Amino acid sequence: MIEYQKDHYQQAVIHFDAYYNEHPESQTTLYYLYDCYKKLKDEIKSVHVLEQLINIGSTDENAYLNLFLFYRRNKKYQEMFAFLNGLQPSINRVVNEKYTLTRRLFAEIVCGASDRPIYADPMVFAVSENYLPLFPDSKFYEYDTLTNGNLIILFDRLVDPIYPKDFFAMKKIQNNSYLYIPYMRLVHLGIMPFNADLDPGKWAPLTSAVTGVAQLKKRGLIE
Repeated sequence: MIEYQKDHYQQAVIHFDAYYNEHPESQTTLYYLYDCYKKLKDEIKSVHVLEQLINIGSTDENAYLNLFLFYRRNKKYQEMFAFLNGLQPSINRVVNEKYTLTRRLFAEIVCGASDRPIYADPMVFAVSENYLPLFPDSKFYEYDTLTNGNLIILFDRLVDPIYPKDFFAMKKIQNNSYLYIPYMRLVHLGIMPFNADLDPGKWAPLTSAVTGVAQLKKRGLIE
């Protein structure tokens, strides 16, 4: 702590690291290590500390948000997808409140789920593989926000047009709506959970896209 308070961060790292090796349950030590690496502008090591914090069950929302931002900024889409797919419900809420699901973010999620090496821009990859439609004017509109209705249409394009096994009453999607059968089909296939209160006009939660894409991958519909 003396070295840290004197701004001798390189020396402080040695002591904090040694202490953490003896006390791996100490989240406080990891926070000091994280701050030291940030001050030293060592992003790789600071991210490694964030991963350690999450692995030992940290409930610090900022640790999750910063890690998500790092994965996304550095185009580590597979790591980003695995990270998002493993979040606890309480952190899901935080991520959904902080980040809006856009067409580009949806494309990045698909890239993360894919087993292929991604060399193209995520939007180009998603459109070329038919995971996202291209607009008639040949533009991506990558920053458009996706609604629940948009998400239903996107997912339904990727599954076989089977007839749903069950039909449930909904409050905001009428039985004769163009979204009703597709939604019931996705519920039947386990791509989306049933929610009687689902509002098709509201912004889709980011984690709904992650869950749906994970199910599509499980079914072999995303390679």
